[in-house]
Amino acid sequence: MSQFEVLMKRYQGMVFSQARKAFLTEEEAEDFTQEVFIQTYESLSKFRGESQFSTWLFQIARFRLTKVFKKKKLPIADWQEDISFVADKSGPSVAEILDKEETSHTLRSLISKLPKSYQMPILLHYFENKPLKEIALDLNIKLNTIKSHISRGKDLLRKWWSHEIES
Repeated sequence: MSQFEVLMKRYQGMVFSQARKAFLTEEEAEDFTQEVFIQTYESLSKFRGESQFSTWLFQIARFRLTKVFKKKKLPIADWQEDISFVADKSGPSVAEILDKEETSHTLRSLISKLPKSYQMPILLHYFENKPLKEIALDLNIKLNTIKSHISRGKDLLRKWWSHEIES
């Protein structure tokens, strides 16, 4: 198995789970996920390693999703948040959208500051909806250690979040 296939296997669920929130059918989400990985493979030489691969992949997916929605002339919410589009005109106000984007940005920023050992289990569990046992297998870490990392990571996030709110 090539290194890219390993990466694809590791991150395919993350991209697909987010695409599933954005598209009406599972087939569209699967097609989108495949397109993202094709573009990622074609752009692999541009990856400089200044960020995690998952962050870079997410950016590719986000730009691709924006392009798809602009082409279809559909409004788009923040990809890394709960992706959805408004079917009618009674959507959230501009202030609500900006507040949600600011909250999402703050949360992503705080997660990126977590130690790597806490970051990946939290992302896999809460953003990809992977079961703890599967995360333990994927990361080759004992289940109780995964539980501990998630708990400690959440504690840090709560602490940091409260400081962000107070600021």
